[in-house]
Amino acid sequence: MWIEGNYRRNLMDMHIDDWNPEFLSRLNVDEYVEALKDAGIQAAMVKGRPHTGLAYYPTRVGRMHKGLKGFDFLGTMVQKCHENGIAVVAYFTQIFDNWAYENHPEWRLVTSDGMGMRELHEKKDMKTGRYGIVCPNNEGYRAYVKACLTEMNELYDFEGMFLDMTFFPEVCYCPSCRKRYKDETGKELPRKIDWKDPDWLEYAYKRDEWIADYAKFATDCVKKIKPHVTIEHQLSNIAGSWIVADSELLLDAIDCASGDYYGGFLQQTFINKYYKNISPNLPFVYHTSRCDPELAYHTTTKTEEEMLLHVITSLVHNGAFLLVDAINPDGSIVPEVYHGLMKRVYGVTRQYEKYVGGETYRDAAVWFATHAKFDPNETDIDVMEKTFSPAYYMKSPVAASSVLREYNVPFEVIGTKNIKDEKAKVMILSHVANIRDEEMDEIEAYLAKGGNLLVSGPVGNERLQKLIGIKITGRTEHDFTYMSPTEAGADFFEGFSRLAPLTIDGHQMEAEITDERNLTVLATKTLPYTMTGCCEFSAIHSNPPGIYTEAPCAVLKETGEGKVIWTAAPVEMSRPYMSRKVFFRMVDFLRGEASFTSNAPKFVEVLAWKKDEEDYFAVINQQEESPIAPMYDITIEVKGKADKKAYLLPENTELKTEITGEDSLKIYLPKLEIFHILRLG
Repeated sequence: MWIEGNYRRNLMDMHIDDWNPEFLSRLNVDEYVEALKDAGIQAAMVKGRPHTGLAYYPTRVGRMHKGLKGFDFLGTMVQKCHENGIAVVAYFTQIFDNWAYENHPEWRLVTSDGMGMRELHEKKDMKTGRYGIVCPNNEGYRAYVKACLTEMNELYDFEGMFLDMTFFPEVCYCPSCRKRYKDETGKELPRKIDWKDPDWLEYAYKRDEWIADYAKFATDCVKKIKPHVTIEHQLSNIAGSWIVADSELLLDAIDCASGDYYGGFLQQTFINKYYKNISPNLPFVYHTSRCDPELAYHTTTKTEEEMLLHVITSLVHNGAFLLVDAINPDGSIVPEVYHGLMKRVYGVTRQYEKYVGGETYRDAAVWFATHAKFDPNETDIDVMEKTFSPAYYMKSPVAASSVLREYNVPFEVIGTKNIKDEKAKVMILSHVANIRDEEMDEIEAYLAKGGNLLVSGPVGNERLQKLIGIKITGRTEHDFTYMSPTEAGADFFEGFSRLAPLTIDGHQMEAEITDERNLTVLATKTLPYTMTGCCEFSAIHSNPPGIYTEAPCAVLKETGEGKVIWTAAPVEMSRPYMSRKVFFRMVDFLRGEASFTSNAPKFVEVLAWKKDEEDYFAVINQQEESPIAPMYDITIEVKGKADKKAYLLPENTELKTEITGEDSLKIYLPKLEIFHILRLG
């Protein structure tokens, strides 16, 4: 597959309207391709049909962008890129199509209050009035998509296609959705969110199936003409809420995972690990913008050290990096980005490309459950009242990953497809509110092989509750709670006691024990004297503990081959250092012997992998803001490697090492600016 070894990529983002004759009037393909070539870019994503729906090539379907005056931008880019040894991924927008929205009102997505998306002007959640959204369930729209994709593939020869915006930006109540749901279930579309209602859960899953079905349809439109063309669907919203309906079901329609993100480096390392594990082929593609922090800041460019961090973090996860640049409305570019910034960055990172890949070391695996992307507290409300911002489903596993990075625990982020064969010693279910039965089958298979679980917050399947030996009965009315350690749990909760229990800034799940066999209570629920937010109080500035109970809020269960720890709230989301350390101690207990240890500070990530019988380590200084301060005196200690030496790449400079204990190798790293990659040999 052509994507192998193709790590340096670029997209010139150009969703430009054509009401002004200046727009795209200064487009210069020769200048752009020369810039790509000089920067060392291996693949260019080239716009064919953007969100405006106005084609960048002469089309028989819809309308061509007037500013091009008949110039075949897509075709010329394909030709010029190929002449310069640059692969081409053709871009096609889906669902977000202003031309289709305006010319075919019957295709429009309809919100729960009966509105089209361009009728709304809320300045958030795609409701700015700029985006014309159509429904992927509409057969007329599907025929249009098929015609567009057929035309592009018959006219041009490119290596791949990126099919963008494969998601619902809103809950749709258009006639097509209403009819499809009625035909498939015999029911009307629900309008009340209730995560305890099986009908609502069925509807949420049905929407996941619909988006996956549409994605497969679009992929098939291409593959029937050109089976060798690789397909990427926009996968960034797999991290979005239930509203967007993106899930791992999309994997059947793609050749590799690909999507754009605009968070920090903790978010990136989380997503890079997840993509690496779920992608059908590697490298996956991680996109982010030149603009700092995202495309809305059109003229502000990220620092060189930030770009270097983005690229190297993708690379060590065996991922390609795609720079999302922003063209000016008149079609001009900023050449210095390519002849300067990206040429220097890619000039550094390309030296390490031959070392990546292989099998990663992992002691823990965080499961990101794509059918549980909702806040169970946001229930029993009308669809109109929903929120879009990520809640526990995303924040909690990312927080768990942050603690693992902080304590230098090598970890992965996995999907459902990875669970059964996962090799990590402990799998973390961080606030997973719903576990489907087929997912539970995979979890039980993992446990049967001797795996261990750390479960926080909801226990999303009754079979898992039974396995732990508890039954979830509800959640605390108090939204500020405590965990009081028992004598058996004292080591985990070091620094806390009955007099000073661990603080939970939130609700706890309430549970009763149903099977005491091989079960140890590690902490019990404690509540404040009064509710928060009321006039009655015990202490005016705070809510100290006062109601002590025997109700379990942290338990350890022996399950034959493995162990399970459950906590009634995600301790990993806590801000205090001492609280986060409780979560680490639980992970450390369940994993047993560490693959390696390091004294690297909390924002420095240490990763390791084995390739061609050699061990490699990457040490990345993932500070979130520039300027990035250098780090000193970092060490890595690896058991069973006393007979090895350590070499700093790419020059293969031998590093200072020391044999510790019987067979451990301690490696001393030089001053860390942005990253180091080393090998043992």
